[in-house]
Parts: sequence; structure tokens; C-alpha cells
Amino acid sequence: MESLSTRTPDRLQLAAAFVGLVAATSSLEGIWYLDVAEDIYHQHIGVLMNLQFDALVAVLFYLFYSLGALIFAVGPALHKTSLRHALLMGGLYGFFCFSAHNLTDLADVKGYNWQITLIDITWGTAMTAVASGLSYRLARCLQRAPRMKEPGALA
Repeated sequence: MESLSTRTPDRLQLAAAFVGLVAATSSLEGIWYLDVAEDIYHQHIGVLMNLQFDALVAVLFYLFYSLGALIFAVGPALHKTSLRHALLMGGLYGFFCFSAHNLTDLADVKGYNWQITLIDITWGTAMTAVASGLSYRLARCLQRAPRMKEPGALA
């Protein structure tokens, strides 16, 4: 039995949520890596970083990562009509994705260290929670009100 507080999101909401996720994750990551934490990353793993930014790879990452956040966090939150669910599941999605990436690098990449691993996992968790929450709110703003039947109209 479906709860009264659940609702199936429409295509417009899902599309808006996806665009919102791509915009939020790429913008937050850009601010983080190019401004806030740039010195930390250069200090700890600078020799491991590419000198040339690969825009195609970045675009593919944000598209795939955002699709995952839509599937596992924002879509279900829209169904449940719960911002809390979007924040929690977005944070968990970010935690697991960034943990998988950073722990693999820690195991396989010479020069990778625990400090950058913990910083990056914490960042990924927080960033994805915030991006999921923003995307959820954007999609909810586009929620269409249920159509009312006109008086005297046939069912």
C-alpha cells in the first residue's frame, strides 16, 4: 500500500533534477578544487596531478556521477517527497563513490596518502549531499499541481 506522502515524479522534474545535479556538482567541485582546496591537493598529490585538464573526461564524469545521484538519491527523494532523504542518500552516495575512488588510489598509487583520502571523502560526502538537496528543491519547484476536474465533467 502506497503512503499518501509518496508521489511519482514526472519527466520534467527528473530532467530538472538531473540538470541541477550536473550544474551543482560541477560548480561545487570547481570552487573546491580550483579555489578552496587547491593548495592542499597540490601540496599532497601535486606530482600525481595532470598538467593538462581533460574537459571531455570531466564532462563524462559529471554526467555519470549526476545520473547515479539521480537514481540513488534524488529520484527516490522526489518519490517520497523528502528533502531529508535527498540529503541523506546523496551524502551516502558521495561517501561510497569518493571512498571507492580514494581508497583504491591509496592502495594503488605511490605517493597517495591518508590525509588527502580523508579530506576528499569528507568533501565528496558533503558536496553530494548539498548538490542532491539543491537538485531536489529545484525539481520540487517544478512539481505540477494535480489537475482538478471541472464541475459537471464526465470522469
